[in-house]
Amino acid sequence: MKPFFCFLVVSCLSVMPLAAQQPGVINDTELRAWADKGDADSQFELGLRLLTGEGLKKNEEEGIKWVEKAANQKHLRAQFVMGSLYEDGVGVKKNENTAFEWYRKSAENGFAAGQHAVAMAYDLGRGVKLDAAKATEWLEKAAEQNYAPAQTALAAKYERGVGADKSPSKAALFYLRAAQQDFVPAMSRLANLYYTGTGVPVDYRRAGAWYQRAARSDDPWAANNLAWFLATCPDENLHNGEQAVQLAARALRIMDEAGEDQRYEMIDTKAACLARNGEFLEAVLWQKKALSLLPQDKQITDEERKNLETEFKTRLKLYQKQTPFSEAEPKPEEAGAPLPQDTILQEEGIPGAPSKPKGNKGKSRGTVV
Repeated sequence: MKPFFCFLVVSCLSVMPLAAQQPGVINDTELRAWADKGDADSQFELGLRLLTGEGLKKNEEEGIKWVEKAANQKHLRAQFVMGSLYEDGVGVKKNENTAFEWYRKSAENGFAAGQHAVAMAYDLGRGVKLDAAKATEWLEKAAEQNYAPAQTALAAKYERGVGADKSPSKAALFYLRAAQQDFVPAMSRLANLYYTGTGVPVDYRRAGAWYQRAARSDDPWAANNLAWFLATCPDENLHNGEQAVQLAARALRIMDEAGEDQRYEMIDTKAACLARNGEFLEAVLWQKKALSLLPQDKQITDEERKNLETEFKTRLKLYQKQTPFSEAEPKPEEAGAPLPQDTILQEEGIPGAPSKPKGNKGKSRGTVV
């Protein structure tokens, strides 16, 4: 199965009756009987289990038929799954137009995940003409239902001014709502807003707290972000070289275990962490490795590559002089409003008020994202 469909399977099976979640006790006869009688829930469960082989012998062709029967009865999750099947080409020929139509049906019937999928289709032009404004409309509908992925995507639109009027303060609020549901991407983005003073006041302690919570996940970039923060934060009181090195190593290990190529951004972070921990010789070696990997990235422009190369070389010279790197104090474009709903400091047991910025005056390169 494709990654997205695997995620759907876990999500859908998790809301099924307790007995049905135990593959060893699936009553195939009873389930089929209810499905034959037209019960949409039974049709959907039977179809999903035939598609995945969870509790029943795998049979994609038959599974799709049962899921479609449920979908035609306006079973919202079934309609959404049909969309994912056509999007990923699981058991059917991949067809983004058909996928969009199924997503649209679930969205129009009020299914938040379907509304989010429709928004992404409009944003990316998958099965429908690009339309950033319509994408925003559907994200708003899903966000109103407290659907964290949609809240995060909507926040990104407000942050960047794409498909919506730019409003960093609105972005911060929607990121917070999603982050409070333990949605890792939202935690990382909210942390970055606190770190840079975008839409909210600069607050390194809150930034660190959200980076810390995000890093408890298995997301390698969340671990990388916290490592960079602990190594390079403008507030020297928040530095922790030893922990930073451990987190940087964890991020790289997760990537290795997933069979992913090492990223120069993570190598750069590892070098900064080693330097903060006083291991300058190793830092020099890792920084040189980051420089050597930079030309391999074909997704960035020549100008971006040149700027990164300059930054990497600047840090390399620091490490060669046995000096760690610190980010510059941010210079927010406008004063942001606090988020009184944000209780992360109390939840994480972090005492004290936000610390004042300290550090070098060099240009921030914004690795923490």
